Amino acid sequence: MISQKLINLIEQHADELTRRLMKDLLTREETKHYRNLPEDRVYERVHDVYSRLDLWLSRDKAKTNIRKHYTELGRQRYREGIPCHEVMMAFMLIKKHLWLYIVENQIIDSSYECQRALELNNRVILFFDRVIFFSAMGYEEERAKQEKVLDRGGFLSRIFKSRKV
Repeated sequence: MISQKLINLIEQHADELTRRLMKDLLTREETKHYRNLPEDRVYERVHDVYSRLDLWLSRDKAKTNIRKHYTELGRQRYREGIPCHEVMMAFMLIKKHLWLYIVENQIIDSSYECQRALELNNRVILFFDRVIFFSAMGYEEERAKQEKVLDRGGFLSRIFKSRKV
């Protein structure tokens, strides 16, 4: 079955998938803030996404687990100073590199598997749609929380308010 082939591919080649993605992620202008993080931390984060996708595809992860994890991830990226658009681009690159690897390794070898691959593609897209949505949600929640802290009426609050005008 194609989904099992993909799960096996991710499990067996997660390291290679992660390293390929990191090379792209750390050299793109659209994701330049990731260069400020230690490479081993970036590696762990990318590898974690592939691991969670693996669990999602094998139906071991519920939507609520994805929501909780990626909402917190969005908050963390805000605190790290990585712009939201770069976080979203990182997820899009992870998805892109996965499909490039699938095509490269030709795991689809029949018309039946092609149909199953389209169904699987829908599940992968749903996973990444949720990842992006919940990460952005957490990012925005953290930004609102930080702005609220600044807006408590002190000297810095008045400075930042005057700059917004």
